[in-house]
Amino acid sequence: MVIFTACAAGVIFSVWHSFCDALAWRIYTAYYSPQRKSITGKLSFILQQHSRCEFCAAKVSWVGLIPVLGYFLVHGKCSHCTRRISLRFPVFEALALLYGAAFGALNPAPAEFMVTLIAYALIWIVMTIDYRVMLIPTEAILGLLVLGVVYLLAIKHPYWYEFRDADLGLDLAVAFVWYFLFHMLRILSGYKMGLADVRLVLGVGFLLGHPLALFLPGIAAFLAIAFYLIRRRSVLIYAPSETHIPFGVFLGLGYLLLNLAGRVTG
Repeated sequence: MVIFTACAAGVIFSVWHSFCDALAWRIYTAYYSPQRKSITGKLSFILQQHSRCEFCAAKVSWVGLIPVLGYFLVHGKCSHCTRRISLRFPVFEALALLYGAAFGALNPAPAEFMVTLIAYALIWIVMTIDYRVMLIPTEAILGLLVLGVVYLLAIKHPYWYEFRDADLGLDLAVAFVWYFLFHMLRILSGYKMGLADVRLVLGVGFLLGHPLALFLPGIAAFLAIAFYLIRRRSVLIYAPSETHIPFGVFLGLGYLLLNLAGRVTG
């Protein structure tokens, strides 16, 4: 049963990642790319567009849309312009598959599985756009904040109004403490840190709760430092800036790792 659940969750996450990646790309193109001014009807562009080749804009066949396997079935090339498809597509889909399988093997409750799926979509939008243009969509942060509050009050602490214990208070306290500390860090750094990163800490903090949220900034900082050290050794790795860090990327990655680690240790 565990194997079946893990496999099913892995497939769901892989398919979901493929959808989220396309959605994030459309949001980036409609609102943040150099072509954004030429796109009218941005909402319909985001919700109704077909997946297309990055180079020639030809529609991707249904075979090419199959997560991981699709890349190999089309021989890693666009069927229209024959240009190579980026390896990032099958690589990240495979990572999503592994993440989903590991998450599913831990037998999460259906509600927690759905919360993680929604959080994954919002986190991926944040990571994709922040990595490209070092901006975090306010709508994605708002979505994480709302999702975090709903998760705390409706799923994790459904009887919070009875005030039986201090668990909800601890979850909120950790998130707000990091929120205010990041505000102070932003001021002390001369506003080099974006306000969106500060708000993102609060939203992700709600989702992680105590004690996992305690480790979030440290994990994110470690991942950011490791990435830029590797980046200095290789010109093949793209970075949006040599002097500024898209911290939202590493906060999002930190959430995914801590969310999984918390269930393993819990």
